[in-house]
Amino acid sequence: MEQSMILNFFGGVAQDGASLAIDFEKVLYELTRWFLPIGVCLLAEGVWLEKWRNIEPLACYRYISMQRWWRRKFFRGLLNGILTAAVLFIAAMAADIVNAGRLPEEGWKVFALWFAHAISIMTFFLVLDLTRIRKFAPAALLLLEGVTFLLGFSNMRTARFMYGMWGMYFQSEWYFGEMGVSVLSSLSMEMALIAFGYLIKGIMWERKGAFVCQK
Repeated sequence: MEQSMILNFFGGVAQDGASLAIDFEKVLYELTRWFLPIGVCLLAEGVWLEKWRNIEPLACYRYISMQRWWRRKFFRGLLNGILTAAVLFIAAMAADIVNAGRLPEEGWKVFALWFAHAISIMTFFLVLDLTRIRKFAPAALLLLEGVTFLLGFSNMRTARFMYGMWGMYFQSEWYFGEMGVSVLSSLSMEMALIAFGYLIKGIMWERKGAFVCQK
C-alpha cells in the first residue's frame, strides 16, 4: 500500500486495536506529524493577528461598536485559518496524486474531521488573543492538543471526551469501529465550541474595549 500524505499528516495517530501494548515512540512520531499542519495553521494565524494589531489604530473609526469590531476580527481571522488549512490539505492531495496516482478512499473523511478540528483550534487562538496569555496561545493550544490526546489514547473509555482525539480519522469510529470516537458527537462538540468562541466575547469586553483604539 502506497504511503499517503493525507493519511500520514492529517489522519492522526493510529492505534492497533489487536494489541494491548503501546509503542510510545511510534505514537510520539505520529503525533509530531499531526502537529505539523496544525503548527503551520497557528503560525499563519499568528502572523495575521500581528498584522491586524498593526492596522487597528488606523481603522478605529470603522468600529461603530465593539460587537462590529469583534465580528470583523473573528470572521476574518477564521477565514485566514480556513484558507491556510485548505491550502495545506490541497497540497497533500496533490502529493498523493503525483506519488500514487490517486487519492485515498478515506480522503473526504479525513478532511471532514481534520478541517473541523483545525477551525476550532483557530477559534481558540482568536479568543486567547483577547487575553494576557496571547503570546503563549500557540504553545498552550498545542499542549492542550497533546495532553488531551495522550489521556484519551491511554484510556479509550475517556477518548470521546478528549479534545485532542476529535479530529483524528484513525481514532474515529469511521476507522476504529465501535471503539473509536463518535464522529457525530465530535463534530457537534467542535461546532458548539466555535459558536461559543464567538459568543464568549462579552466576558472580555470591558478590558479589550479600553485598548482597541489605544496603542
